[in-house]
Amino acid sequence: MNPGDHATIRKLLDDYLRMYASRDDRLTGFFSEDFSGFAGGGDVLVKDREEWVAITRQDFSQVRDPIRLELEDVALQSLSETIAVATSFFKIHLPIEDHVLSRETARLVLIFRKETSGWKITHSSISIPYHLVREGEVYPLKELESRTQVLEQRVAERTRQLSEANAGLAREVAERKQTEERLRESETLYRSILNASPDDITIADLEGRVLMVSPNAVTMFGFESTEQGMGLKVTDFLVPEDRERAMSRVALLFRGEVSGPSEYRGLRRDGSTFDIEVNSALIRDAEGRPTRLVVIARDITARKRTEAALQKAVAQIKTLRGLLPICMHCKNIRDDRGNWSPMEVYVRERTGAEFSHGLCPTCLATRYPEFTRDEGEDEQA
Repeated sequence: MNPGDHATIRKLLDDYLRMYASRDDRLTGFFSEDFSGFAGGGDVLVKDREEWVAITRQDFSQVRDPIRLELEDVALQSLSETIAVATSFFKIHLPIEDHVLSRETARLVLIFRKETSGWKITHSSISIPYHLVREGEVYPLKELESRTQVLEQRVAERTRQLSEANAGLAREVAERKQTEERLRESETLYRSILNASPDDITIADLEGRVLMVSPNAVTMFGFESTEQGMGLKVTDFLVPEDRERAMSRVALLFRGEVSGPSEYRGLRRDGSTFDIEVNSALIRDAEGRPTRLVVIARDITARKRTEAALQKAVAQIKTLRGLLPICMHCKNIRDDRGNWSPMEVYVRERTGAEFSHGLCPTCLATRYPEFTRDEGEDEQA
């Protein structure tokens, strides 16, 4: 064979192997209208081009990704100016894990014929022997039976494993349902406590961002709904000058210290302020790790008013219980500013008491003896 023919036939073979390995559908355009062949896994002699094109495309659809052909040997023959034969041995490596096909040698024979439109494949035959045929057999039925038994055993073992896994999964699903039911019951109880509490109960993340507020926060802080409190910082509920002090109290919680209640000025949505008492604590998971921050705020405006009134009354009482400078003649009393006032004025200004005037028996006898003398004479008569 002259070098030119050899190069031509080798290129025809290489082009075929390249397109077949890359799953290139353009390969079907190289089949002659006068075609015959058989596939490695088939038992039908194909005598029609369209049928072979269909088989090739079925091959490509079953294994869409490129395959690798490990070429082992090649024989090229130029039978005439228009007929050439290429025989090749190679191993097929699929794009998946394979311990059978990749170990066997595939045998391919291609017959090319030069037609008016160029070189075309007029015949293709491929065989992939598995060396499984035993003595007295034409087809490897015994080996196939043996392999089938092994496969069935593997399937049975795998089925058993799957059954055990499914049983475990069923238990997990049942446990999860029970857990979810307990969570729903806890949430219902939790919501009931929030709704019944006269105080505002706020749940925040560890950065202090509000996750939930109780309904009482709506009236206490002037919200239109509980949703308006979501996403705020817990310190947004306080006047600015109290926020740093509040965060320092929260820091004590992370150090494991109990801080107790603290008083702050609460800040309503409309900008007005009021007195509140705040308690806070960390919510921890089963391992003791902090997960949430709970803050309970109570409106103590009324209590503050009562305390102020009580303090004022105590101060007034203390004022009256002290040493009072009083004039020995007119009985006027000197206050702490140095001003002199009648005793009844002094007492009225500090206690709110009102006076009524009268005469005691001693003063009546001393200042109005005529009245007491007449009464004595009348008794003697």
